[in-house]
Amino acid sequence: MTRPDAEVLAARLAEHPDYRVLRRLDVAREWPAVTGRGTAFAVVLDTETTGMDPATDKVIELALVKFEYSRESGAIGRVFDAYDGLEDPGMPIPPESTAIHHITDDMVRGQRLDEAAIGRVLEGAGLVIAHNAGFDRPFVEARLPAFRTLPWACSLKEVPWDSLGLGSAKLDYLAYRYGFFFEGHRAEVDCRALLEVLRSPIPEFAAQAAGTTSGTTAFRLLLDSAREPSCRVWATGSAFETKDILRA
Repeated sequence: MTRPDAEVLAARLAEHPDYRVLRRLDVAREWPAVTGRGTAFAVVLDTETTGMDPATDKVIELALVKFEYSRESGAIGRVFDAYDGLEDPGMPIPPESTAIHHITDDMVRGQRLDEAAIGRVLEGAGLVIAHNAGFDRPFVEARLPAFRTLPWACSLKEVPWDSLGLGSAKLDYLAYRYGFFFEGHRAEVDCRALLEVLRSPIPEFAAQAAGTTSGTTAFRLLLDSAREPSCRVWATGSAFETKDILRA
């Protein structure tokens, strides 16, 4: 069956209230340029690591996708550049980590992130976005100091997914609610999937639940949050047993 024939059948099925149709994420799709003044650039970032602790674990894959957007409307336009690279962590990758991202010791052996290429992607970008920046940010800032001077936004915590009635903020679930699917847990495809969620209008039921204007995007909400002042606090030298009190 050809793709056009499949699309006709999918569209017909989608009209029935008892069915939902999911389409595979088209990572090669080209988007129109942003028009008007006030164009800016941002980068979607994702990492795969040897584990959960940035003090002892290492980045083994880093992906960046750079895109343009309108400062005024929040509309996302073209993808301008992308980078995806592997790095040898100098330690065995735990089997439980490989089970998630399917990256093996053989795949990363002798590999190193291309810092020059990463710098080119970051050039001109005024915002770095990660879906759980609290996880990715410490890893990449430890490995690449250039990220320490850039503003960050977290699409997991800074978009009010609960009040939008979406039930979960996991990326694969959001993709499902936005009508597409993807093979996740590799860095670049996760970036592309997040960008698709951010650029697409919030589903009508979600806009109604939150009292948000129809056609609003998650990226518009994320920009509003990211523009609010924030601070980072270091509890240097504090005892481990005080961590819960300090967090509170």
